Amino acid sequence: MANGDNRRGLGPWGTAALAVAGGTGLLAAANWLIARSAGPASPVLDGEQGRYAWTHGDIVYTVKGQGEPLVLIHGIYVGASSYEFRRLFDLLARDFRVYAFDLLGFGLSARPPVVYTPVLYEELIEDFLLQVVGAGDHPATVVASALSAAFAIRSAAERPGLFARLALIEPTGIESLADASDSLWRTLLLDLLRSPLLGQGIYNVIASRPSITYFLKSQTDTDRTRVSDDVIDAYYMMAHQPGARFAPASFIAGLLNTPVNSVFPLLKQPILLLWGKDARFTPLENAGAFREANPRAELRVFDCGGLPQAERPDDFARELREWLAAGRPSASRG
Repeated sequence: MANGDNRRGLGPWGTAALAVAGGTGLLAAANWLIARSAGPASPVLDGEQGRYAWTHGDIVYTVKGQGEPLVLIHGIYVGASSYEFRRLFDLLARDFRVYAFDLLGFGLSARPPVVYTPVLYEELIEDFLLQVVGAGDHPATVVASALSAAFAIRSAAERPGLFARLALIEPTGIESLADASDSLWRTLLLDLLRSPLLGQGIYNVIASRPSITYFLKSQTDTDRTRVSDDVIDAYYMMAHQPGARFAPASFIAGLLNTPVNSVFPLLKQPILLLWGKDARFTPLENAGAFREANPRAELRVFDCGGLPQAERPDDFARELREWLAAGRPSASRG
């Protein structure tokens, strides 16, 4: 009875404050438990592990093989990392010196609480090529996926001497994720997602196992049996490292949208477009806009979803190897 009297004495605002405090405490506890559920991240590719002390934080990479330098850049999404190339890395390392690095904010690389922008990633790509790969003396072939392909396009236009060739996996920037205009809504959404309590709670829902499972099974891979518990666990682990929400916050808020329609036609490097026939996030129809913008670009289409590098690694490696061996663009077989 005394407890009931105490609650009535608080009035409606006091009761609401207690409810909010209780809810806040529960959310904080849930965030704490989820943060510890994934465990520490570990290397996902077999090769020599390296660490590049970049301006905004350490960049972790794996390198393997000998020969012409070839750099793999994963896409931007929750749980992203060089794990995206797990089935391709060794195949390419038979013929090339292959570098795969985790972008700032993802994988094993640093995840500082900065606002992530296209310019930041473009500078990272250029600095990695110059400082780690040594592309100033020996330009590299860059294989970049989705939104990272848009960053690579802009970097190649800015520093063409670093890029020997561009192999772009379902690039964005002409018909998808091309709106880079500022808006109050985007600013508010970014602030919400970056907030320490509620933002972390929202991110934990987006980065939950059911959400990651849905993304992998319905948006990327047409063969659902390939999305095993081990694969889901790997993405979940990468998605729940300290600071993992900051880079996806910029992506979800639209701050990483990168238009390339003005620069893609200017590229002189050989260009290969690689597309999954059933890709949903960036559908095959988008390839037409890229080929119209730069008719020199070749196209290869794979019978799979949105991750041909993971779904059809043998076919992907063969097509890439043959294209590189040809030494110059030829008629598309896509």
